[in-house]
Amino acid sequence: MNSHRIHRARTALALALLTLTAAAVARPPSGSLDERASGLPRPDVPITSVLCAHPFDNRGAYRMDAGFSGAGASSAFIPAGKFLEIRSVKATLHGSELSAGNLGATAGGAFAWYDLRVDKGAVVYSASRDGALYADGNTRIKFVAYRNGGYDQALSGDYAITGCLVDSVPPRVTRPDMHLPRLPKKRLTPLEPVEMKKLAPIHSGR
Repeated sequence: MNSHRIHRARTALALALLTLTAAAVARPPSGSLDERASGLPRPDVPITSVLCAHPFDNRGAYRMDAGFSGAGASSAFIPAGKFLEIRSVKATLHGSELSAGNLGATAGGAFAWYDLRVDKGAVVYSASRDGALYADGNTRIKFVAYRNGGYDQALSGDYAITGCLVDSVPPRVTRPDMHLPRLPKKRLTPLEPVEMKKLAPIHSGR
């Protein structure tokens, strides 16, 4: 009887030791990274949630002459040696609502136009909704806005371009299973050819 109890006790002790050993192998040491997790891709971090060390804030005014359905302006130059992470663009027109707009930027040496969204009579872009756009240093951001009426009047409007100056452009995440914002629709030219008016900005980023 005693030998039977001793055998059962030894069996239980062996099982306990095996369980503790397995747990120690499965759990990585404190402060170390599990190799299984290190092979996973990093989750994408929204750029608008990252604190910007070198903000770019360019605001100005533009004029839409009588007889013209659209007009545009160019921002201040992006500093050479930097890239502009565009975070938001908004253009309004006093006395009339805007019906469409385009944003122009040079990335990787290639210039492209993108469609802007219409929101409450303004044309807008936001990185959090439309996806991150990056522009090369020593270039300008351009926009063209189109009104939906009042063509016989000369009207003025305001624009604001905000972003963050960075040293490099991060690689774009292309995983299809991640629901990331997509870039605005790219087009070869604006809706209509419009002369770009280079106006002095009210305030430009450093």
